Formats: sequence, C-alpha cells, structure tokens
Amino acid sequence: MSRLLLFTLVFLLCSCAGSRHFHPIAAEGPPSAPRYLELKSGASVATLHFPAGVYSLYAEDDVGYYYRAPRKIAEHSRGTPIWHEGGIYVNKLDARRLRGYVFWAGKLTHVGNLSGTRHELHD
Repeated sequence: MSRLLLFTLVFLLCSCAGSRHFHPIAAEGPPSAPRYLELKSGASVATLHFPAGVYSLYAEDDVGYYYRAPRKIAEHSRGTPIWHEGGIYVNKLDARRLRGYVFWAGKLTHVGNLSGTRHELHD
C-alpha cells in the first residue's frame, strides 16, 4: 500500500499542469488545428489507460491543443477502475509530441509521453 501511495505522489509531482491561457475552442475550431485525433491503439501511462478511438478537439493553450477522449480515462487501482475526464494533448510546434491529460480533483494535469503511440490527425 505504501508503495502505491509513494508511486502516486511521485507521479503527480512529476506531471505538470496545463500551460497558461487554457480555453475551450468554439465548435468550428481554430483554422490551423485538425478537428480530430485518432488513436489507433490504446495507450497507458502508469495506471492510466487512454482508449483507442477518435478524440475531438476541445481546447487550446499557448503551447498546444487538447483532444477529448471518446470515453473516460480509466485509472486501474485495486481491481475497480476510477474514471477521469481527459484525453490527448498535442504540441502546436510538433504534432508528433503527444501527452495524456486528465482532470484530477478539478485540476488539469498532463501525464506521460504518448508520442510513440500510433495516431493520425484529420478533419
């Protein structure tokens, strides 16, 4: 139990909060951002599982775009999953740089490096 708590604490401290100027995007989206990101296979970061499927453009900040997951992100903990809102974060300067993000206790938290996950951006 203490290992799990220590791991969770280190995981939270190593992740970073969203960049400044986070704001939802209107339905038509910004002209330069693809509206959808398709994750070809599921991806995991520690105990979080990001499902395969089509993620929709949701928000942006100064550095990147937020794509909302097609369903909630599962945190596998002691048999019963804990469900979180979240998705995939794409860097504006390099669309190959992907990170996961989840909302924990009302706070946006970036997690892991999902750049190696097969994906495709499209309208």
